[in-house]
Amino acid sequence: MASAKEGKLALIIFAVAIFFSYAHPYHIHPYRTFYHDLIICLGLLSAMAFFVIRPSSVSEFESESGFAPASRTTVRLRFPALLALPGAIILLILLQVALGMITPASFVALPILYLLLFALAMVFGSSLALEQGGLDMAVSAIALASLLAASVSLVFQHIQILGLDATPVVMYIAKDPAIAMRPYANVAQPNQLALLYFFALAGLWHFYRTRTFSGFSSIAIAALLLWGAVLTQSRIGWILVPLFFAYTASKLGTSKRKGTPVIIAMLALVTLYAVLTFCLPQISQAIGFSGGSVADHVGGRSERTGLWQTAWQLAAQHPWLGVGWFGFGPGQVSVGADFTSSTYAEHAHNLPLNLAAELGWPATILIMGGLCWWFYQTCIRYGKSTDKAVVKSTAENNAKSTALQFCTLSLFAVGVHSMVEFPLWYAFVLIPVGVLMGMVHQLRWPAAGTVVRPGIVLAGFAIGCILLAAVTLDYQRVVTGFKSIRDVSSGFESKEKFLQKPAFTLFPQFFEYFKLTRIKPREGMSAEEINYMETWAPRFGFVHILNIEAEVYALNGQPKKAARSMLTLQRLHPIPYPEYYDYWKAKAEQDPRYQAVFETMPARDAP
Repeated sequence: MASAKEGKLALIIFAVAIFFSYAHPYHIHPYRTFYHDLIICLGLLSAMAFFVIRPSSVSEFESESGFAPASRTTVRLRFPALLALPGAIILLILLQVALGMITPASFVALPILYLLLFALAMVFGSSLALEQGGLDMAVSAIALASLLAASVSLVFQHIQILGLDATPVVMYIAKDPAIAMRPYANVAQPNQLALLYFFALAGLWHFYRTRTFSGFSSIAIAALLLWGAVLTQSRIGWILVPLFFAYTASKLGTSKRKGTPVIIAMLALVTLYAVLTFCLPQISQAIGFSGGSVADHVGGRSERTGLWQTAWQLAAQHPWLGVGWFGFGPGQVSVGADFTSSTYAEHAHNLPLNLAAELGWPATILIMGGLCWWFYQTCIRYGKSTDKAVVKSTAENNAKSTALQFCTLSLFAVGVHSMVEFPLWYAFVLIPVGVLMGMVHQLRWPAAGTVVRPGIVLAGFAIGCILLAAVTLDYQRVVTGFKSIRDVSSGFESKEKFLQKPAFTLFPQFFEYFKLTRIKPREGMSAEEINYMETWAPRFGFVHILNIEAEVYALNGQPKKAARSMLTLQRLHPIPYPEYYDYWKAKAEQDPRYQAVFETMPARDAP
């Protein structure tokens, strides 16, 4: 067996994976976070492997109970009751497959793999908390990784603001004075970057409470992180900043003399965030870029409202089992014309509504109700008991309290973010959250764990790496296919072999997409051809696919369906719609079939 250093090495590997999953600059179409997710998945598997090949120390449960392990090389893993969450979702997805709600069945391979890794993250987190000292090391590693990733991202944001081309290290954003810029560093999504900043603030609080950082340095770093959050222009900060203040202020203890200066400093940070948020347009103009105002975010067109209406409608139409996992996108295409203009998305930008649309109301109520109960029991109720225990001033009680506070703040952040996004769709968010949940569960309900043979875990590591390699190679075929499509649009010869669906793939939809893009609408198309388009077009509610669908209907005697497709196009893609309006107007002057549809289309400047 290896030395005990492997225990720390496991956490270092996992922390490095968290860092690079945010700092990695390559976002490759069509799954732009694929390699970010791959990094954290490999990090989890590697960390788990190193965790089990070193001698175990005595666990907290064993220490308190007087039980000593028979062998110092015994490996114990904790399998928390939380595993029922991913397990139940997997079973429900398989039921949807069995009922024919998800076709082809290979659609579910990737989400099931993510859910299994989520379960493994829970096991890893619970097992880390088994050992004395393991909890504090784990929290410190995750907190430091988040803080470093946020710090680097802040630098990257300013490189983007200045219009500097630092590729390939930093993603490039072209500056346009007429368009508000939301610098997103290498995360490539402003709201996800904002979430990282709040993870970092939770980590900063942990280091302040453990006296790793002084009060002055903590305030200075917090101010910089809040400035980064302001630059993202994400509205989750409007909720999380006061929420973080209220929670952390309540954890300062009973000493008013000690707590009052800290509360004043934190109030100053809240005020700074509010001032920066309201004054961003003026500040950005002085710096040399365009930043959106609060009024723009409050009074502008709300795309999320349309997505939430769609999700509610889909859940109402399919209340028991939903439309099927990953079915929100096609469902939105089917009902999008019935609502005001929004945007096309593959999820509802709201976790409960997305679950309701795809899994049905019974499962959603059980999942969300169970999570709320679990959060109350672990982070709120048990958190209060740990606060009282800190009065005893033991190192153990202090470690529990500070660790729980970091986890609670992080779960606050991801919970609020889940109301306007779907961050748990991404493995680089899902897996660290799973680890935190596992640690908190072990704190609340301590157990000795289960003795396992390291060989079993190492075999699982090998199988997991092989599976991830296979998925990556499979995905690379899709990437090559998209490159071939782009070559055609650029005037180069298409390489048909890259566009043909292989005998087996986890991404069959993209090869069907390649086929859809090559459909040339014409008169006299067969029923089989039209049925194929009707089957696959809803899976890709992109503007050009909806236009092809409308043209096929128009040229084959189905003007009502064509009109609805164009209405859906306008509702889901209001910004590029004028271009297609002009196209249909030109076609209508030459072909009465286009004219019949054009007369029913929304106005060119329809909202």
